Amino acid sequence: MPKTSATGELKAMQMPDLVREMKAQALLLEQLRLGVKLQKEKDTAKLRRERRKFAQMKTEWTRKTVAQLQGSQKPSTVPASAKASPSAKATGDKTADKPADKPASTTKASASSKRASTSPSRS
Repeated sequence: MPKTSATGELKAMQMPDLVREMKAQALLLEQLRLGVKLQKEKDTAKLRRERRKFAQMKTEWTRKTVAQLQGSQKPSTVPASAKASPSAKATGDKTADKPADKPASTTKASASSKRASTSPSRS
């Protein structure tokens, strides 16, 4: 089964090597796509295989990037008192999570009166 060995090789690669391989694969894909479009390349299945290989590379790159970011994240430094209380969340009080400095939304009447005052008067 060549898929497992290819996937295993991708998992074993370091990030710089994986990025280098992805760039080379992207170039190959572009050449194949152009060749198929211009009918110089007859093997369309090859293009499909290379696309899948590139998708596997991108997936592995994403997995490694996320793992790297999760490993470098620091624990939250926000004190427990600053977070919303569990009772507010249990009762469905949504005002506990909203910042207080947001202006109230405008009503239709006030919005239409603003429009009327800013539009030029017609005679």
